[in-house]
Amino acid sequence: MSQKVRIDGVKHAGASVFLGVDHCGNLRWTRNPERIMVWLCDGWRTRFNQRREQRPHNVPVKDEAGEIIDWIKEPLGGPDVAELLSDKEARLRCSWMAAVPSSILATSNRLEGTEWSAGIKRKKTIGGRVPGFKSRRRGLGFVCWYRPSNHSYNAVFQKTGRKSGVVVITGMNPSRWVKPGEKAHWRIVIHVRVTQEIRPYTSVHVDWTHRTLVFVNMPLPLPRTGGGVIGLDRGCVHTLASSDGTFMDMPKPSKAELKRLKYLQRRMARQDRVNEARGGKPAKFASKRRQKTLSQFNVLQSRIIRRKNDWIEKTTTRLAQENILVAMEDLDVRAMTKRPKPKPDPAKPSQYLHNGAKVKAGLNRSILSNNWSRLMKRLQDKMNANGGRLVIVLAAYTSQTCHKCGYVTKENRDSQAVFRCVECGYEANADVNAAENILDRALSKTGGGTA
Repeated sequence: MSQKVRIDGVKHAGASVFLGVDHCGNLRWTRNPERIMVWLCDGWRTRFNQRREQRPHNVPVKDEAGEIIDWIKEPLGGPDVAELLSDKEARLRCSWMAAVPSSILATSNRLEGTEWSAGIKRKKTIGGRVPGFKSRRRGLGFVCWYRPSNHSYNAVFQKTGRKSGVVVITGMNPSRWVKPGEKAHWRIVIHVRVTQEIRPYTSVHVDWTHRTLVFVNMPLPLPRTGGGVIGLDRGCVHTLASSDGTFMDMPKPSKAELKRLKYLQRRMARQDRVNEARGGKPAKFASKRRQKTLSQFNVLQSRIIRRKNDWIEKTTTRLAQENILVAMEDLDVRAMTKRPKPKPDPAKPSQYLHNGAKVKAGLNRSILSNNWSRLMKRLQDKMNANGGRLVIVLAAYTSQTCHKCGYVTKENRDSQAVFRCVECGYEANADVNAAENILDRALSKTGGGTA
């Protein structure tokens, strides 16, 4: 659980901050708070990448013909990567990091390990690439411990008004790099806008690119307002259909947003072709016009994603508060969204038969846009937090089984939304009928109405 606030501005107090020695051997200090924040972000990212370059990954060994004959493990930084230095040694060897607070440098160790483990697990489950390095062009930020040791504090929050407060990050220049006539200690005061009481936190995450700050704290148990039981069926037309007949739909992007996204995608494609003609494929990353178009695309895409995530959080919170047992079906989303295999034409070599790839692509987009996996994950977290239970049942024949008589046949489904039992004549919405079957299986699995 975390609390996200907006940064209204930053101020500097105390001594000038030592930024290192330039290429001419001149000592550099600054009192500019904006420059100090960028310097803190650079120091944190550097230590993160230094730890990341020690991680091993598989490198192919090829023969003279270019065929892969073996695989060897090699650090991400290359075979000649330098040995990882401790934070103390790194600050001694790199003068520009000498004044970075230890509570900031130390967080890179834990976060790098957590991100690496999560990335490897994600790669094994849903595919993807090995986690890489943090790039400056993708965003500036850093993390600072609130309590780096038993008797010291940093990133301390102080409330200054009804909807305002400050986060004070303190640091100290080494004695050899103190500016003549000044003291060693300095402070960065980050002014934030708060809308609720800040709970006890363990660290702060500063996103300097988007001017936001996140207080990372322990999750609070959700107060339960009811003790009901409910079954949920995930679908494409309706994101969730409950066993009590309620439909919950995730907000979709508007027609204007979809039109804008399509326009920006086509614009980037044209810019890619122009850049490739001028200087090859890597030239697209050096094009300022393409970077501007990509930034506009990311802003719009991020707005749509945040809107969906907000709906997921609010919906799962309400379900966890109102119910002591929630039942969902076990769906392998990764297998359901695989593209169909090509069908070679036996009569015409090097040609292929129709395999329904276009229709399947539309279905895959619909499934992925509803975020089925994230829905279940967030609901699982919140049910565990307040002592509830999320029961996962087998999904086989839940949409073809009559809830009244239990007769199973695919003829029961007249259409996507209409369920009409050919045995007893029971009629209902197909998704609601499936949700009722899911709830019945969960109650049988748990031993009745008890959770």
